[in-house]
Amino acid sequence: MGRKPRVEFEGAVYHVIKRGNNRAYIFESQEDKEDFLKCLEAANDEAAFNLLGYVIMDNHYHLMIETKEKPLQKIMQKINNAYSKSYNKRHKRTDHVFGGRYKALLVNDDKYLLTLLRYIHTNPVRAGIHKSIAAYPWSSDCFYRQNIKNPVHIDKILDMFSKNRVVAIKAYQSFMECKDPTLNDKDFYEKGLVIGEEDKQNNQHETDRTNKETLDEILKRVVSNDEIFHLIKAGSRQRFLREDKISYVKAAVEQGYTFKEIGRNIAISATAANRMVLQSSENFMEGSL
Repeated sequence: MGRKPRVEFEGAVYHVIKRGNNRAYIFESQEDKEDFLKCLEAANDEAAFNLLGYVIMDNHYHLMIETKEKPLQKIMQKINNAYSKSYNKRHKRTDHVFGGRYKALLVNDDKYLLTLLRYIHTNPVRAGIHKSIAAYPWSSDCFYRQNIKNPVHIDKILDMFSKNRVVAIKAYQSFMECKDPTLNDKDFYEKGLVIGEEDKQNNQHETDRTNKETLDEILKRVVSNDEIFHLIKAGSRQRFLREDKISYVKAAVEQGYTFKEIGRNIAISATAANRMVLQSSENFMEGSL
């Protein structure tokens, strides 16, 4: 069976994964990791793409790339070829460095950008290498925390939190520390061709229901500003968002949406959405006694 063609177009965002041949440790030393970063920057010497995020592990890497005119295939060919040559020369070898072709998943909706970046940045934590995201030196996390705009294009992500950069960085830091197992789903972020493909189909089905608001329209109506909207959509679990989430769930239930649909739209489970309404009702009853 032939390989499925990649979905590529200008302005698309991709989650790119590439592993060492036979899962070999090809980024084991500090020198190896530094060299890969040099190859990454060299491939973008003419601003051919926006690098939104990365993490370099010992035997693989994750990139988050927004393309421009140059196709992703050309970009990745330049990065991987350059590193393979320098790695083989440095280690005095001639074998394949990478195994197979790279994996690239198209991000079909900007609402997944935040959770994807967190998934990428939490790789060392999930692997047990470091206890915190900020402690690992080989990811793009430090660029976001320190407001460094080169070589990582941080504006696209931080502006989703707030146009005020101080507020945005603080919100970013809080978001990176959110603990939610549903947002670390390897199958969701690493399998298939498109991240959020099923969700896109569901949202299309919802927008066809012309007799009621879409879930995003409901959420925008009940929250006070765009910053809160994006935080909730991204799955943030900050406590001050709880009342807005409850208002959203109640309004969506009134329009006939299921708890599964409601929860999926803001990255929580159907059970969690149902529990919000139940607890809210219980608190109301207690206050009335």
